[in-house]
Amino acid sequence: MQKKRATALQLEWGGKPCDHPALAKEYDEGARTGNYVCTQCGAFISFRERAEILKKRPPKA
Repeated sequence: MQKKRATALQLEWGGKPCDHPALAKEYDEGARTGNYVCTQCGAFISFRERAEILKKRPPKA
């Protein structure tokens, strides 16, 4: 997801709580940044934060 789109999502979301159900790789002007973005609220998520989020999720059956 482009950084510009993520910023727009954040404004639309309005700071409500989010459990970050889906994460996408973050891009800035077409280049991969190494971070992730929540596709629901637009929050910027670091690689380490992503690992913590995924660890807390229940395993898929």
